[in-house]
Amino acid sequence: MSATGKKKSISLEQRRQRTAYLYIAPAGILLIVFCLIPLLASFYISTQKMGVDLSKAKFVGLDNYTKIFTDRRFLQSVTITLKYTLVEIPLQMVIGVVLSALLAKNTPWNKLFRSIYFLPVIASAVTVGVTWQLVLHSNIGIFTYWLKLLGFSDVNLLNNTGTALYVVVFVAIWKTFGISTIILVSAIQNIPESLYEASAIDGAGKINQFFYVTLPGIMPSFWFLLMTRIIGSLQMFDIVYTLTRGGPSRTTTTLVVYIYDTAFNSLDKMGYATAMSEVLFVFIMIITVIMYAIMNKTSDD
Repeated sequence: MSATGKKKSISLEQRRQRTAYLYIAPAGILLIVFCLIPLLASFYISTQKMGVDLSKAKFVGLDNYTKIFTDRRFLQSVTITLKYTLVEIPLQMVIGVVLSALLAKNTPWNKLFRSIYFLPVIASAVTVGVTWQLVLHSNIGIFTYWLKLLGFSDVNLLNNTGTALYVVVFVAIWKTFGISTIILVSAIQNIPESLYEASAIDGAGKINQFFYVTLPGIMPSFWFLLMTRIIGSLQMFDIVYTLTRGGPSRTTTTLVVYIYDTAFNSLDKMGYATAMSEVLFVFIMIITVIMYAIMNKTSDD
């Protein structure tokens, strides 16, 4: 190749690279502006003592972080968040798997039920919370009215310390199980029909096909859903805040609710609330890395 041809080839390759960088530049700029810069800014704020308007900042170093692990309310909110997660996630996944297996075939009735189950997903969490708050209201709620007709009295599920958290779990599952079901339905429909035919020839019934064909086939989607649902549960805020505002007696005060209350209902604790957010971010990052490693190992096997 002549020197002129080589220069033209290099020039063409450079133009292609510049074009590629030009295409990814908008995404890179958005990532820097809305992810990297806020992350660095939040760490700076977490080292300050300041109000919600970010005024009268006073540098305190890592004092906000050391204070976290001696804060009784922080530890209580972490316990409530973990309890909520341990109850909500298994129920969510079991419901999603069972319904997806029942609705996998493209019959008219199954399509109708898929649409109905997906409706709560497209509703805003605030709307869902307010609606269920009215349904379960101790005085005007229709559910309470039905229970009173059956002979029950003084039914107040949202203001009962023993039931409030489980009501939140129920509403959260009702709001989101549709997306889990639809994703798993798609995963089941991508399983080759020949696997079911071969298992049927070998004498496998519907139950054995479910455990030995369907479940292994949906594992990648299952792990993805499990990871995203755990992350969502650890950040639960909107439904809790609209339903109970963290009550009664703080029994539904999840970590994000406590962070919100600390940041916006205190005069000088924005830095401390941001430090708690940073700790939550690190914890979620660790969970994500572990789950991602498990997903990769499962797919390799």
